[in-house]
Amino acid sequence: MNQLDILANNRDAILLGEAIGWLHDYRKCSDEQLKVQAANLTGQQGLARNVLTIRVSSLSSITINLLGNICPFPKIIHRQSDTNCDILPDYLTRCHNTAHFDKQEPDGGEQNYPGVTVSSSFGFEQNIPNHLTTQLWGLPWTALASYSQNDRPNFTQKISELFIQVGADTRRPINEISLWDWGTLVGALYKAAVAGTLLSSSIPQARDLRWRLLSVRVEGLGYITKVSRLPDLLSRQKLLKDSFDKVRDLVEIEYPLGNEVYRDESRSIFVVYDLPNLLNLSNQMGENLRDLILQKFTQGTLKNDASLKLGGELQPIIELDQTSWWGQDPDWQTRNPPLNEIPPIGQILQKFIVSPPLPEEIKQSWPQNEIDQHKAADICTVCGMRPQGKSEKLASRKVCDICERRRLDRSQLWATQQAEDTIWIDEVADTNAKLALIIGRFDLEDWLSGQLVESLILNPVGSGSTTSVKNPSFSRIRRIWETTRQFWQDVQNDLKLSLSDSRRRLILYLDQIPNLGLFHVYELELGKTTLSVAWYPPQPDGTGGYLISTDNLSYVARQLEAEREIFTDSATAAIFVEDYIQSQFITCDRSITLRDSDSVRDRNQNLPTNLRIIRTEHQDVAYSTAIPILTEPSTFMALVPADKSLDVVKAIKTKYEREMGKVRNRLPLYLGVVYFDRRTPLRSALDAGRQMLSYKSRSQKLWQVIQASCPLPTEATEDKKIEVTLTHEHSTITWSVPSYMGDGTTEDVWYPYVFLETNGDDNKVNGRSRKIKSQRPGTIEPCWLVHAGDLKQGDKIYFTPSTFDFEYLDSTARRFEIHYDENGRRPRSTRPFYLEDLDRIQTLWEILKNLKTSQRHQVIYTIEATREMWHGENLQQSWTDDTFKQFVKDTLSNAAWPKTKLWHTIPETERQQLIDAGVRGKLADIADLYMEILKER
Repeated sequence: MNQLDILANNRDAILLGEAIGWLHDYRKCSDEQLKVQAANLTGQQGLARNVLTIRVSSLSSITINLLGNICPFPKIIHRQSDTNCDILPDYLTRCHNTAHFDKQEPDGGEQNYPGVTVSSSFGFEQNIPNHLTTQLWGLPWTALASYSQNDRPNFTQKISELFIQVGADTRRPINEISLWDWGTLVGALYKAAVAGTLLSSSIPQARDLRWRLLSVRVEGLGYITKVSRLPDLLSRQKLLKDSFDKVRDLVEIEYPLGNEVYRDESRSIFVVYDLPNLLNLSNQMGENLRDLILQKFTQGTLKNDASLKLGGELQPIIELDQTSWWGQDPDWQTRNPPLNEIPPIGQILQKFIVSPPLPEEIKQSWPQNEIDQHKAADICTVCGMRPQGKSEKLASRKVCDICERRRLDRSQLWATQQAEDTIWIDEVADTNAKLALIIGRFDLEDWLSGQLVESLILNPVGSGSTTSVKNPSFSRIRRIWETTRQFWQDVQNDLKLSLSDSRRRLILYLDQIPNLGLFHVYELELGKTTLSVAWYPPQPDGTGGYLISTDNLSYVARQLEAEREIFTDSATAAIFVEDYIQSQFITCDRSITLRDSDSVRDRNQNLPTNLRIIRTEHQDVAYSTAIPILTEPSTFMALVPADKSLDVVKAIKTKYEREMGKVRNRLPLYLGVVYFDRRTPLRSALDAGRQMLSYKSRSQKLWQVIQASCPLPTEATEDKKIEVTLTHEHSTITWSVPSYMGDGTTEDVWYPYVFLETNGDDNKVNGRSRKIKSQRPGTIEPCWLVHAGDLKQGDKIYFTPSTFDFEYLDSTARRFEIHYDENGRRPRSTRPFYLEDLDRIQTLWEILKNLKTSQRHQVIYTIEATREMWHGENLQQSWTDDTFKQFVKDTLSNAAWPKTKLWHTIPETERQQLIDAGVRGKLADIADLYMEILKER
């Protein structure tokens, strides 16, 4: 029998073992366990184990038959070995102990019951739900009696939804590992160990078990975003996800070798057993694992239609990590924690990826006989590898049949389900016909390598135990990227809620059924503007048979010269446009003119001219005007109306400061906005967005502490913060550090630490109550970690600032101006801004709004023209020119300020901020943002 078929024949037993791994610490998901570990309760010891163990012991009729052992379910899950059942319990014990590399013993840290919390990786706590024991027994335990791959999806969902809300330990600061993070790792290790042993020539002892990482990588971000139309982007996103899903099902279920432990838009990483020849193992058909993975990846498709599969458009890199990790440990039964090698996920994520198409796929798409006869068509403008279709429609759109049909599914699904989310660029555009591509990125490199995990304190000075830091365990590393992924998913959900309003879609009934493309978008001529509409053909259920708007009706109303109070309200704007159509077409019995919005060949040719609108309706359904693109651990992309962009950015900033404020000196957030008109090619905007995502602060920079203030212990507020004011190269920011845990009463002595620069003089930390000798990531320079609450004026700390950048694509060539030098600056050296500047920018704009538009232009022109005359292109030289600073001050003070807001009535701090912004050229950026892009007056 071929080796992979051994796994297929033992599939159900292996999957049952995996489920046991997930559940093996089930007792922690109980009210009894929370009481056992509570600081305010005594006499609870043994309660959880006694109450819960008895119930699970009743499941002894469930057995697992593997590796020569026939073991009852309770014996394995409770890790009780005997002469008849030793291998399976011993293996589970080894996996439990190995994964428990993160289980260090803190000194104290117990929480009170009720009110127990679970923390994120960065110290943000949320309450554990009540009635855990009831929810625990609500899991589908009985399904284990006949467990198979069909039960796995539901079982996984139920367990993960519950266990992710519960900490694997309730003591601070090790309450950051959820029971699901912990359980899913043990399940992955156990599954891989059992599968690997089945494939081995002998049964190893538990102490000899070892594991590796298997990765499947493509250049996913480029594939998703190198498109010109939104339906192509969304289809590619779904194709790529389905490809990775099919590979996951192959490795996890079809041939259950291991489990996926990391996923983003470009990578899928699995834990597998340490078999160096793993990728060469074959099935009875002679297909080896590498070829099977490639085959599955190419089968990714839409709506289970094999003709729309990904095929060879991307060639994945399939690689087994060269070294095993979690090496042999002869004392594994007694060591706590056991010896460990950090899994090299961080190294895998840093590897450069190139994903060219498969040559065989290209060859099949271009028949040799057509090439010989010079009949080959032009190349498809979407996939870039297949010939354009031969039909008139496909030729006019310059696409192949496959790419066109992928688009059709998207618009058809939107129309037939009356989706509450839009897929249309024109619906997202604001009343100025502008959109914003929001991009966000976390710099996770040093976190996923484990180096920055060691900046989190386990036992601080004065706790009674030796001061120590957290181990960079697999569970902790996994928890980090799960935390950042959840952050972006929350942002996406918040976007859909905040950007849903009372907009309408117009429905236009015609006097006949026209010969139009199914669900295709056309432009309806309205005289002074056009209205984008899609043809929704008659459906078997009686719906359809009309044109439906895919435009922002507020923009259309504005173009039709509606009053401001009308076009600024989405509901009244829809009514205005509907009334206009009725008066101009129905009442006058005029035919309509449609133009194909996609076709280049037919752009100036009218479609059927004898069509008339006989009736109008509108859909009274609010829908979201945000289009999410990516919500990966490090990367976020979404399209929003331009006039809502700053609200979105500020909401992300607020969430970031609340949930990650304790570590923001080590976890920078880079935000950017690409503004563009609705007729700008989407590909240009996405290319600009990718350029912004390439920004990276090259290293932590030294910032000097100007002032540090701590909240008083008696302050009765849950939002207690340490305020640290920092300066670096003429820039000043304030870091608000949350200084208490989720209960609002426990001071955080574990997370808000900084790297203090001492230049080898350890006397600089004398008198600091909370300090630990450390080393910054990527350096051999000795350093001290000091609590943010112990900072003093004059201290120099290493701080990686978060940034905010923006650009307006008034031309597609503008995207080439988005690039960063070795210091992270653009040619326009005022950008990117520090993230903290966002509030300052808004404050300064509110002040500038008091000037008339012409005065604003005059002030800024005067300052910038003088700067250029005095200093040429050397912008930074002007920053330190006292004479130029005085000129800026005089120019601002002599502006025509209104009587209600005279210059001397502006608070001194705000006047100084305005002067500083003028000196550094930021006033020009503010005017560019608010006046030229957002069109505020």
